[in-house]
Amino acid sequence: MEWRIEQGRLVCPPLVQGHVHLCQTLFRGMAESRRLMSWLTERIWPLEASHTPDTMEVSVILGLRELFSSGCCGLLDMGSVEHSSVTARILRESGVRALLGNSLMDIGPSCIAKPLSWLQDESALVRRLCGGRLGYAFTPRFVLSCSRDLWGWLAGEDSSIHRSTHSSEAAGEMEDPAIRAAGGNVHLLRDLGFLGSRTVLAHCIHMMPGELGALTRTGTAVAHCPWANLKLGSGIADVPGMLGQGIRVLAGSDGGACNNGLDLSSDLRLAMGLASVKGAPDAVTGEKWFGMASRESAGFLGFGMEEDSAELLISQQETDELCSCEDPWRYILELPWRERVAKLTCGGTVLYEDGVFPTLPPLPLSTGEARSLVLDGMNRLA
Repeated sequence: MEWRIEQGRLVCPPLVQGHVHLCQTLFRGMAESRRLMSWLTERIWPLEASHTPDTMEVSVILGLRELFSSGCCGLLDMGSVEHSSVTARILRESGVRALLGNSLMDIGPSCIAKPLSWLQDESALVRRLCGGRLGYAFTPRFVLSCSRDLWGWLAGEDSSIHRSTHSSEAAGEMEDPAIRAAGGNVHLLRDLGFLGSRTVLAHCIHMMPGELGALTRTGTAVAHCPWANLKLGSGIADVPGMLGQGIRVLAGSDGGACNNGLDLSSDLRLAMGLASVKGAPDAVTGEKWFGMASRESAGFLGFGMEEDSAELLISQQETDELCSCEDPWRYILELPWRERVAKLTCGGTVLYEDGVFPTLPPLPLSTGEARSLVLDGMNRLA
């Protein structure tokens, strides 16, 4: 992993989002001042249930614009229950490196939960639409929204297929009888056969005794989404502790509705500060943080990064500082990428250059029209 300066630009590896919900980009600012469960039940699930194919397309395109212009050319996306075929089409045509899963949930409000047979058919459809730089991942929402039959189905699926779910995010989850009986959310997922070397668990804040060891033994990775965790009042994951036990940690922004931004460099700056409090200022090097958000994440998700690069505008003063600073990778991550990225290249394909997104289609609706449609749908469901 290396960086270089060329004609006023910093050229370095691009970033990889280890956990994102492109279907929620359209909901920015629509789900405020709530903890996880009320955030889901009062806003997110009714909003996702109100998506149409056109509003989903707007959400995904807006999300990709934000990711590309902030230097990200790889991602693991947990889609919604419906309309993931729209997401698959746009991701495949965009040229980004991605894993996509349709959200699996057969327990929950009738507006969004679906029977297991329906979810299996939808998964098969989305898998058929993947190809090129787009792969499929199984993405059950979380323990509270999935039946034992659903987990049983996934346990019998091909173990080479990546999978991801939310785990141990909010304190309230830990009161669920099944989670308590298993000794924690991670232990329950182990018992359900979900952990493994192709599995990513998002968040992992409220960990029980022995659960870090379970992640280490199974090779399960964790996606750390610090800003979303603070915004929902969920807590702070112990990233230094995880790394100390050899657990692979990926970085993610989560969704626009619980972050209000998809700028991974901003999330990493916050993560580095929080890790200094959870551990110590020297607990994780800048190079390690950059690797977690770039090549290490790409390797875990099965992405190659040949001919991938991000080019950031950099002044002469910043160049002088970078070339003589103690931790150059930390310095690079603390630059405001969203304001600096001039070009993003993925496998030789230019995804973004000087405000232009050559691989993305135009919006089928304006952002305002799309937001009005999903808000109207949510209000009808209330």
